[in-house]
Amino acid sequence: MIITRLSGGLGNQMFQYAAGLALAAHHRTTLRLDVTRYHLDPEREPHNRYALAALNVGQHFAAAAEIEHVRGRRLSRSERLFLRLACLARLHFIRDRLTFVGHWHREPTRRHFPGFFEWPAPAYLDGMWQSPAYFAPIEDLIRQHFTLRYPLGEEARAIAADISSPGPTAFVHFRRGDYARNPIFAKTIGVLGVDYYRRAIEELRRAHPGVRLYVFSDEPSSIAAVFPSGFRFRIIHLAGGWRAHEELYLMSLFPHAILSNSTFAWWGAWLHPGRDRTVIAPTPWLLDRPAALTDLIPPSWQTIPR
Repeated sequence: MIITRLSGGLGNQMFQYAAGLALAAHHRTTLRLDVTRYHLDPEREPHNRYALAALNVGQHFAAAAEIEHVRGRRLSRSERLFLRLACLARLHFIRDRLTFVGHWHREPTRRHFPGFFEWPAPAYLDGMWQSPAYFAPIEDLIRQHFTLRYPLGEEARAIAADISSPGPTAFVHFRRGDYARNPIFAKTIGVLGVDYYRRAIEELRRAHPGVRLYVFSDEPSSIAAVFPSGFRFRIIHLAGGWRAHEELYLMSLFPHAILSNSTFAWWGAWLHPGRDRTVIAPTPWLLDRPAALTDLIPPSWQTIPR
């Protein structure tokens, strides 16, 4: 059994699910989801609640007894360091000795950890796992699981038809909201500046003349300053409460994209199956740790300094 702890919003949950499913597939075992974090704080903002129910994922939730059995006690800092070194050096006898006291694997680095698939089952995964390398072996399966469980609403269907009309199209994701309101997020993640978006739009228009831009944003009132005067674009803001799963699907229809530093936008671009396309992402992804998440962006995507 593999148990993955879910936290954050839809984009973060998708990375955590994908990594857990990949490790479960590697060991030919089952995946369970630990959603207790959401039970402990039921008053979270809507975008930071359990959100995978709208996708075709396996919703097998871990019971409290299963979590305690698999997770065991938390390893000390020195034990985690030795475990990481043992995995890297393939010293299996040390790895087995340390994991005997529990199978709680906290993410050892914010970059891809090469010893991931050496962790034996059962395992409890606790981290963000924001690298496509974690689920590269089951990429096609991930795409199947991240399809919509329910039909699109009428408004989203009309937008999808417009996106599919002739001519090049791209989505622009602009996130401000909690990145600006939350003082911790403002320092660690940070809101992208206007210059990043203007340079990205210029590059996209150069590569694809006549491209039509569709803007997704958690704060539509703030995006006018991003675009050159007289530049036409369409704001996508679905009415009727939480509709993130439909917005995710709509973003996946676009062959081209300009991303914010949001995992939600990342998945919107990644889920598009095409290869010959322009996807622009900011670098560094995190404001306070420029060396982190350097393998988050696939090699075929472009990056522009934030």
